[in-house]
Amino acid sequence: MTLNTPIEQVAESAAYENLVADVENYQKGFQPPKPEKAPDFPFELKVHIWRAGEAQLFARTIGKKLSSSQKKFIYRDSTRTKPENAVFVEKRANPLPPKNAHLTREEAKHWKNTIEFSQTAFVPYISFTLIFQNIDQLAKFARRVKQKITLNTSSISFPKKRERVWKYKWVSEWDDCNPKYPVYIVSKGRADSRLTANTFERCNIPYYIAIEPQDYDDYACLIDESKILVLPFSNHGDGPGRARNWCWDHSMSLGFKRHWVCDDNIDGFMRLHNGRRHPIGDGGLFRVIEEFVDRYKNVPIAGPQYRFHALESESYPPFVLNTRIYSCLLIENSCKHRWRGRYNEDTILSLDVLKDGDCTMLFNCLLQNKIVTQALKGGNTDEFYDAEGTYNKSRMLEVVHPDVSKVVWKYNRWHHEVNYKPFKANKLEFNDGYDPKVNLAETANFSMKRAKV
Repeated sequence: MTLNTPIEQVAESAAYENLVADVENYQKGFQPPKPEKAPDFPFELKVHIWRAGEAQLFARTIGKKLSSSQKKFIYRDSTRTKPENAVFVEKRANPLPPKNAHLTREEAKHWKNTIEFSQTAFVPYISFTLIFQNIDQLAKFARRVKQKITLNTSSISFPKKRERVWKYKWVSEWDDCNPKYPVYIVSKGRADSRLTANTFERCNIPYYIAIEPQDYDDYACLIDESKILVLPFSNHGDGPGRARNWCWDHSMSLGFKRHWVCDDNIDGFMRLHNGRRHPIGDGGLFRVIEEFVDRYKNVPIAGPQYRFHALESESYPPFVLNTRIYSCLLIENSCKHRWRGRYNEDTILSLDVLKDGDCTMLFNCLLQNKIVTQALKGGNTDEFYDAEGTYNKSRMLEVVHPDVSKVVWKYNRWHHEVNYKPFKANKLEFNDGYDPKVNLAETANFSMKRAKV
């Protein structure tokens, strides 16, 4: 920080609740012993095959006679059949039944007078489950199929899918395609990466970036100073929720109904449509989400799904109701709940809202390419997780919402599991007197085209 570092004049509307005192026997950096590791073997691996001819190729490659009536078997590399007998036998009358349940979901019924969305699964022609008794058998199979397979690999495709090189991006065909609500990035110690800011720059999406005073010089030499908001606090140890609440106050001081708030480690956004995830080239889909959410009076929180949770090969509705919203959130400023908690504040806020009977919307039409937790230096990685691990993060959620949350050992670290089933009954409610014709002047223009990258 220098003598000329500007400090924003917006005051915090309330003291921040870090909830640390709620966690009994809280110890900074505490990690309980890891649970006893389960045996690695027998190990199961799913092999997805997408065409009939590739099923024949798989049979020849592993030297087995395969059948659609026996899709699970123990793999023994030494018991290979004669080449002429290594075939796949199809015994099913209808190998590719359609997966259309997503088309009758409540969310699909609401998706009207907005951007086109179609995402019906590419169903594998057949999937085999192979059981390996030891590492030697697994290694020999990996060499046969010429793929890298570890004990963390749950499934593969055969043949191996080639990495996709994107040649196109989605751009809006209407003029005023930027979000109408302010967009905030909360960032700390990541002036060198600026993933989310760089994404918005590429897409020409206006944004603010909220930083702490000691980081000002690092950010100001790289980002237009008019986009930088300097927080009136620093190094408080309460997590990013306090800065997010301040952005909330800032947007209210500007008179807005809602605001966007984003993590600083989002490396691009994508549109999922017709079985493909293509990058977006502007803010059109943000505006689409705003218009759609504004139709309802009980959706305080909405946001895009993670890219790695929305596969090109699966069926999805345009959005999913009543689950956790994370990393990029559209928040209604009149929501009675605020960010709270030193950790897991996004899940805590989502559950606070859902327990009121309100709804959340997690959109599949727009995806965020979020970098995985602890993969990027700075932010919570430096402040909490490198020093403390993830147990306290998960434990805090379990203490605050014990009826639906629990701590588990998952993905080789302490994690949390949340049961969202109790909130299935939360129903969308249109604004009083809502008439889609009022918005047709805008929504009738909601269309996008592909442009070369």
